[in-house]
Amino acid sequence: MTEHVPVRITAAVTSAVVAALVLAGCGATSALEVAETSATPVNTCAPVPGVSAESVTIGVVFPQSGPAAEVFRNFGAAAQLRIDELNLKDGINGRRVILRSYDDRNDPAKQRLVGRQLIADGVFGVIAASQQQSMYPDLAQAGIPVTGLPNLPPYGTDLNVFGAFGAFSASYASTAAAQRFKVAKARSVAVVTADASGARSAANGFIASLTATNLTQAGSTYVMAPGQLDSALVAARIKSSGATGVNVLSLAADGASLMKALKRQNATPVMTLINGLSGPQEVLEAQGALDGAVGVPYGTIPLQLNHVEVKRYVAGMSAKGVDPYSPLAPIGYVSADLMASGLARAGECPNRSDFIRILRGVSDYLGAGLLPGKVSFTPGVTPDGDPQKCSWFLTIRGNSILPDDEATCGVLINTAAN
Repeated sequence: MTEHVPVRITAAVTSAVVAALVLAGCGATSALEVAETSATPVNTCAPVPGVSAESVTIGVVFPQSGPAAEVFRNFGAAAQLRIDELNLKDGINGRRVILRSYDDRNDPAKQRLVGRQLIADGVFGVIAASQQQSMYPDLAQAGIPVTGLPNLPPYGTDLNVFGAFGAFSASYASTAAAQRFKVAKARSVAVVTADASGARSAANGFIASLTATNLTQAGSTYVMAPGQLDSALVAARIKSSGATGVNVLSLAADGASLMKALKRQNATPVMTLINGLSGPQEVLEAQGALDGAVGVPYGTIPLQLNHVEVKRYVAGMSAKGVDPYSPLAPIGYVSADLMASGLARAGECPNRSDFIRILRGVSDYLGAGLLPGKVSFTPGVTPDGDPQKCSWFLTIRGNSILPDDEATCGVLINTAAN
């Protein structure tokens, strides 16, 4: 049963939720490690679009204007950071990587034009993040490799398309979030979601995973439609449902508002999960309302971890005067690393078909150290591999963000069978 409750949700909010909701071999490798073992390019390579003896040109597509631009803010800057790091190491196989930026405005007609422009401009590959998928048929027909945010069906069906943290699937979901609720000793979980296709799909997958972990859903699914959020009403219904956990698939501000209302009504769930909550600015803006909340980044590990790779990313973005905590920025960084990794593996004379064939056989990708688990691009539950199984959760204590000691890795369940 689904219950609709009012909430104000802008186009950018919807984009954030959809963008978010959206994965055997030897030791794990990164693009940098592969590139450092490669030779100087030779001058006898067959002509390939976007490739010269000195450079490789890659297109970067994401909304840079329009209502969704704020959601995808700094995706391109993070991609450029990763490429800059690799170029300082003599590039990929001795070639400098050049990024060309394209704005699809999160509009299907505009994106299809962008796709055709990418082909006309002769880029070797594409790094992408958007809610739109109109360019993907043309890119597939042209055999152009794509790496990016796996929130769209082509990231589960098109063999030339590679998700930065795994494949897309509307039919399979990980039990990781449900397992985290179980660790917190929640027994029944209320589900609150924005009225967006990606958020609704993720909510349905989570609900299916509850059964697999011997938990139950408390009450109906609360769907937030355009309007003014009545936090008190939703909190009252969650309290009356007897929920011991709450899963919020929306922005941190929505989660903070709901947590305030729950506290006013003396409702004390043992765990409130707010998907996408991971940055310090969100915590500060909530002015204490998020104390005790559990968050999880979009596909990557928390940037508060004391890891060399995390420090490198945060320092690099900060040095450029760019916010490293923008929700989709780390995905831009990983997507660029994945493109570079494919190029490195394709050898001294890279071509698109070799890139796709070789990268499709990789089963140990770790995303420049920013992913919570290895990603396999070999066929799995989708032709493009498996959706992400692992998530790295964090807890808010006052204004501090405390990552869990380790990632939580679930199993994939077929949501259609539940």
